[in-house]
Amino acid sequence: MPSPLRSLDNLWDGLVRWLDRVGEDGPFKVFWRHFTSWFGHRLVRRKLVAGEEIVAECKHSMVLYVLPALATLGAVLLLAITPFTPARLAWLPLLTALGLLGYALIRSLYIARDRFVVTDSRVFRVWGLFSLNEAEMEIVRLLDVTVVRPWWLRPFRSGHMVLENAAQEQGLREIHYIPHPADVARVIHALRRETTGGASSGEEEAPPKKNPRRPDHPRSPGPVTARRRQGVH
Repeated sequence: MPSPLRSLDNLWDGLVRWLDRVGEDGPFKVFWRHFTSWFGHRLVRRKLVAGEEIVAECKHSMVLYVLPALATLGAVLLLAITPFTPARLAWLPLLTALGLLGYALIRSLYIARDRFVVTDSRVFRVWGLFSLNEAEMEIVRLLDVTVVRPWWLRPFRSGHMVLENAAQEQGLREIHYIPHPADVARVIHALRRETTGGASSGEEEAPPKKNPRRPDHPRSPGPVTARRRQGVH
């Protein structure tokens, strides 16, 4: 366990590094970087190992943002009618609007931080706001990929994916509400073929070798000649 003096030194070093970033990039850029990291970007980057490359990063479809958008619209309407509400009841629409805004923000964060990532060696998913969750699977362990596109998601080019492997229970199986699931499935299939060698190794098959004639094999008869026609050998 670090000593109090060591903890104080770590806090001071962190403050100095933060001030250096603010001095180099400016306060607005630093604030925007930290604000966008709340939406899952940092979760994905922390999951990567050295040399690993992201092939596809899937966020949730915009369909899931309908409820937060409606909650935000309702909050704006309540705030608009608050000045016309009697003073003794003005707290009710104001409190309701704040509750709707809080729900919209938290729900949007939950949706934005739930990401499915395909790299050159594995697939993984990170999600959660207060409690963080991670699940991963190697590409070579994937046996089947099922794509489900319900009729009401097809206009939004979204759907679900089901990943199957040999394990009975797995933490990464159903991926819901992702855009272009068929394209993601093709990417996974291509990586799996590349990793496992595919149905064929890619090398041209060598032509079949002719069966060599044994030394004691009788010589094939030559063309018919006049001597053979007369029975003369």
